[in-house]
Amino acid sequence: MSKNKNRRILIIAEAGVNHNGKIRLAKKLIDIAKKSGADYIKFQNWQAEDLVTSNAKMAPYQVKNTKKKFKQIKLLKPLELKKKYYSILKKYSKTKKIGFLSSPFDEKNYRYLSKELNCKLIKIPSGEINNFFMLNKVDLKKEKLIISTGMSDLKEIAEAINFIAKTKVYKVYNNKVKLINIKKYNYIKNKISLLHCVTDYPVQEKFANLKCIKTLIDNFKLNTGYSDHTSGILAPIIAVSLGAKIVEKHLTINKKMSGPDHKASIEEKEFSEMIKNIRSYERMIGNGFKDIQKCEIKNMKIAKKSIVANTKILKGDFFNFTNLTAKRPAGGKKPSDLFKYIGKKSKKIYKKDELI
Repeated sequence: MSKNKNRRILIIAEAGVNHNGKIRLAKKLIDIAKKSGADYIKFQNWQAEDLVTSNAKMAPYQVKNTKKKFKQIKLLKPLELKKKYYSILKKYSKTKKIGFLSSPFDEKNYRYLSKELNCKLIKIPSGEINNFFMLNKVDLKKEKLIISTGMSDLKEIAEAINFIAKTKVYKVYNNKVKLINIKKYNYIKNKISLLHCVTDYPVQEKFANLKCIKTLIDNFKLNTGYSDHTSGILAPIIAVSLGAKIVEKHLTINKKMSGPDHKASIEEKEFSEMIKNIRSYERMIGNGFKDIQKCEIKNMKIAKKSIVANTKILKGDFFNFTNLTAKRPAGGKKPSDLFKYIGKKSKKIYKKDELI
């Protein structure tokens, strides 16, 4: 984990398949992501024939969100982006000054992102965390990874990281992770980030399980974030308060568009509001040191108090709890020094409300 705990939270706008296979819409999503303030726009690299078998059924959320029921390949085929489009979209992202990110779903597409597009950061989607055919292509000397952990437990996450690291970095027992290779950990901690994720679209509040962000941080001690599939923008705000340093959220041009993910995505206005709230959180969270803030100094004299005479005090009178009290403004003796004066003789005459 980075030593700079207050570094800027990374915001990823997940385009996913919300371009509906059209480069024009994909570019529009890049424009919206940039305008909203996202750091990255993320796409997906797959071809339907390589992703699913010809007999694979649609996921329940796909049926619910599209109100259609047929083979998954029929749903996915129109959502493909042509291979040549990715290079165009990467270049377009560069002109818009927003980072380009994509998730490969097989070894061929991982190789394409790494070798041909020269992507230095690659996102591993939740469904591929145990796809060792693909993870075998990872070269941490050349690229960094963000790994989504939906549908996985601690053991499966540890196994994936160990495989990528090509050695046992973590051991899992009693549902707790033990770091067993400090040297290798010190290498991968700057190479691998994890995202808590719940794979459903949209995720009901009762299943969001946001405390898992802290669980991943405590167990793996890696840079950790949150890939959100809930409705609205509350969950990402809670996530950053729990320590998420990356937030990924599905972005759509219009929730009413045809497609499996639009209903679990948010539009430009909500996306902008989410980022605005996260940036406000970053400013408000501070450094944790309990010091007097600069803005407080001008109010201290007015809002704090001094020891004053509660009644007229004559020379030679003893100070006591009756003839002394505390009132604004500050600038005199501090009320916390009260016992330095109780029982002592007054050396002068004080009028009521006069500072001692």
